[in-house]
Amino acid sequence: MNRYLDGKKIADCCGCSACVQKCPKQCLSMSKDNDGFLFPVVVNNDCIDCVICAKVCPMENKIGLSDEQKYYGAYNGNSQEVLTSSSGGIYPALAKWIIEQKGVVYGASLDSEHNLYHIGATTEDEVRKTSGSKYFQSDIKDTYNECKADLDAGKVVLFTGTPCQVHGLKCFLRKDYENFYTADVICHGVPSQKMFNAYVSFLEKKHNAKLIDINFRDKKRNGWSITLRYTMKYPNGKHKDYYLISKLSEYFVAFLEGSIARESCYVCPFSSLNRAGDITMGDFWGYQKKRPDLKHEEGLSLILSNSKKGEYMLDVLCKNGVTFNEVDEDCVKVSENKNLYYPTTRPALRDKVYEELENEGFEYIAAKYYRQTHTLRNKVKNILPNKMVKLLQKI
Repeated sequence: MNRYLDGKKIADCCGCSACVQKCPKQCLSMSKDNDGFLFPVVVNNDCIDCVICAKVCPMENKIGLSDEQKYYGAYNGNSQEVLTSSSGGIYPALAKWIIEQKGVVYGASLDSEHNLYHIGATTEDEVRKTSGSKYFQSDIKDTYNECKADLDAGKVVLFTGTPCQVHGLKCFLRKDYENFYTADVICHGVPSQKMFNAYVSFLEKKHNAKLIDINFRDKKRNGWSITLRYTMKYPNGKHKDYYLISKLSEYFVAFLEGSIARESCYVCPFSSLNRAGDITMGDFWGYQKKRPDLKHEEGLSLILSNSKKGEYMLDVLCKNGVTFNEVDEDCVKVSENKNLYYPTTRPALRDKVYEELENEGFEYIAAKYYRQTHTLRNKVKNILPNKMVKLLQKI
């Protein structure tokens, strides 16, 4: 029995596992619920009700006000790093700086079976596994403990993740380290591994092939936009890439509608300008409304500097070829980053979609809720690169 956890509601837990990793009696473990989300559970009778669970819970401990917060439109001068990133290529430049100091970069990585979990990366090859956006929740595993061990050993550490994961680590550590840097992402809400696995199975059944690679934000065909690219391996050994703009991917439609997120995402205390990380990273879509001069077609990042460490990180990146253009909050407000101000709205559909996934499968919920009409415009946009679509529109 654990009086603190027993009194928690589902929406009170973000699944960071800080309580599990900090438990002095090791009597907690992360367990998946019916929807595939991880929650802490008591696994033995050793609990002493020390309430350390509450002391390290990021949902219980508010983030302090940011020190002299500043906002920037930013992009990496290395075009290859921009091309392989989701927006302006800031993360690769930041990770490279840490690796050059023989430090450790913690981020979310997909394994060969498409399971998403945090790893500590110490080489450029490992960092590449953590690059790019992944649109479901990563399993923190034991990386809070690993991170603490690295920090105590004097290694420079960068931890990246959703704001609840970053704040969870800070609550777990319960002190600051000079050699510790953090970056959170602007989060729209996280679906479960179970939902993503169902989508993978759906794609494999559709093509009668094995999915061997997936990139949620591939820029090769449509540039800086939401284009899913997945690679299938057929029984004859041949590989084929498929590209889907967001409107033609049922998974992306569901994600963008917010109907498959974790319950805590709908009451997220981190959907605010009070940020967990030293810096915050996101897409700067909508910058044209206030600052069209920032135009950068390969991808532009919105960067928030939230602390003195954050300003130091940006100074280092600036010296390493990253361009930062300061903007005011009005420019941030009109961007397409609503989760900087309020949580994702919980649709009524959320009450039943995971239950129907369990009982009927992904194809059922895709056809019932998420499969949009394949208009000629969408088909053309999916087949032709953005530049050709824009050219055709001018004719």
